[in-house]
Amino acid sequence: MTTAMPDAASLDQAAARMYQARPLTAADQRAFDQIAAGYQRTAPAAPASRNLLNKTVQELVDEALSGINPHGTRPPVDVRLPGRLAAALPDWAHRGRRRDFTHPPSTQLYVAATMLREWGWQAKPHKLRNKRGQRCICGALVTTVSLGIGTMSGAETAAWHVLGVLRDQGWPQLIGDWNRECGSAQKAIDVTLTAYQRAVAAGA
Repeated sequence: MTTAMPDAASLDQAAARMYQARPLTAADQRAFDQIAAGYQRTAPAAPASRNLLNKTVQELVDEALSGINPHGTRPPVDVRLPGRLAAALPDWAHRGRRRDFTHPPSTQLYVAATMLREWGWQAKPHKLRNKRGQRCICGALVTTVSLGIGTMSGAETAAWHVLGVLRDQGWPQLIGDWNRECGSAQKAIDVTLTAYQRAVAAGA
């Protein structure tokens, strides 16, 4: 388990190394196989069941995942960010917060997306924060650890899920490169939330 607190660039590079070692496609295939196993493969008599055969694979996956509690056995993510003014504080200023190392990577992704929405997003990659407290995706994930939410090893896994989403979209470079080019906070939030959903589906 990683114990040192890296910067956003180190997190991004760690995610790339993890992705090379274990791409998401196999895990995604296993998750889909489990979902698809519950559907009839022959034309059933019931009209509602017959409609399943007219849906695309993506529609079936989305429908199946929509019934899963996105927070697993935890209650809905109840981690609250400090006030907006706290966004620009240095990491050491948050050390007095109660720490919970049991939060999984999915919670870190959810909180990172909330951070990008509430504290703001910046296009400049690999910078923990700007003067206004806005963060890039990797900066937000590193900050979850500073806020006592999960571990740095979990943040690396969370970044790996983000990179997997970007790879599926055809992006061949690092998260920070995409963050610089994506052009809007909403796109960064959407990618982070998609990675959150994938992490939940993978049980992480």
